[in-house]
Amino acid sequence: MPITRRSFLSISAALLPEPSQSASRRPNVLFIPVDDLNRGLHCFGNPQVKTPHIDELAKHSVRFTNAFSNYASCLPSRISFLSGWYPERTGVITFTPKPRDRQLKDVVYLPQHFRNSGYTTARLDKVFHIGGDEPSCWDISEEPIKDAQGKNKVVYTPGEIEAQGLQSHVLKQGGFPKTGGEHGTYAVVDSDEHDLIDGLNVRRASQLMEQFAKQDKPFFLACGLRRPHLPRVLPKKYFDMYPPERIELTGRPPNYDAATWATEADRRQMVAHYYASTTFMDARVGDLLATLDRLHLRDNTIIVFFGDNGYALGQRDNHYGKGTLGELSYAVPLMVSIPGMKRKGEACGKVVELLDVYPTLVDLCGLPKPASKLQGRSLRPLIDNSSAQWEERSIGATGTTDYQRPALTVRTARYRYSEDENRKPVELFDYTTDSLEWHNLVDDPKFAEVRKQHAALLGQDRT
Repeated sequence: MPITRRSFLSISAALLPEPSQSASRRPNVLFIPVDDLNRGLHCFGNPQVKTPHIDELAKHSVRFTNAFSNYASCLPSRISFLSGWYPERTGVITFTPKPRDRQLKDVVYLPQHFRNSGYTTARLDKVFHIGGDEPSCWDISEEPIKDAQGKNKVVYTPGEIEAQGLQSHVLKQGGFPKTGGEHGTYAVVDSDEHDLIDGLNVRRASQLMEQFAKQDKPFFLACGLRRPHLPRVLPKKYFDMYPPERIELTGRPPNYDAATWATEADRRQMVAHYYASTTFMDARVGDLLATLDRLHLRDNTIIVFFGDNGYALGQRDNHYGKGTLGELSYAVPLMVSIPGMKRKGEACGKVVELLDVYPTLVDLCGLPKPASKLQGRSLRPLIDNSSAQWEERSIGATGTTDYQRPALTVRTARYRYSEDENRKPVELFDYTTDSLEWHNLVDDPKFAEVRKQHAALLGQDRT
């Protein structure tokens, strides 16, 4: 949806700089938020998906296999991890936010803090949100499409084909209306992949890295990637990689209503299209990494790669997309690659949240803490030792019908517990026995103490 508001306010240990050292000695940051990316990556355990470039990045990273967003859709999630505040504190819990100015006026956003600390900062495409940005964060802020005068042109996802002049290049397009959530809109095109929005975006990122490589200042480059977000506008070769008949699906929950569910053929096709879009995105990550290597920047660049929120593919309640209290609306891949890191290629299964990214980068780059008092925790102890002591909990929110108060959920190592906007308990799942959330235990008296403990976590003040 269009955003009318201009702003949503404002290595190893031996290699890491101290806050007192000059900015020129600090590492660069390549920040890659991906729209609607779930954990269905080869290196996160899904053998059906072809992600060779992300798999290669994983060999030089720590993979956080139990990372979660703090909101179940993109704009509020991004405001949260860019501010370092929970959605309850930002007050942004919908796509037409009415921020509580008393709190947001004091925010120091992640890229803003890096810019204030001597970094050159640049944004390409969707970082805050399409059409919504905070200018004080950036030295360079660009959209991938320009108007006739060469100025940034905001292109929302439903208008991508027209904005790129691809109408005559569409071989096939459609969607799948018999689903819950999103309807899987797609378009098969015969265009060069580098001329699509993410391709243009990454091409510009390569140009900027060439420019930054010649300067003394470190850079913070945020390159937002749109796919696998709808519409899945891809060259035919990516769709061809995933014949629907070869797609393996999860089963259906007990007592599902066949009359309301997508057909088996549609289910396979929707999942195949999501995988195809993920592989297209993977190729763009490969382009970014190739530029880093060509310019010899990899040895002094921290890479953070992650999804902005989760994305379900029909595993529960025939729901496709995000925006629920379920696990798959929040579960995201998160990888951190640090030059010279000793524990590269390892996985960490501790429960962490995207709110932790901001303090982690501040820690790794040796910056002073921002004045706005971050609510997340640095992941550096887990980067150094994946078994380090860590309180495992992630708090998430999602909008309700009136968007006045969010529904809340908390994920711990074993359970997810959720309450509606009136703080009524609505869900409790035990992932040791029910990974697909088919058996709600919220009213089971055997779990009364578990429910009480998790309700206490949600009851803490995060404003």
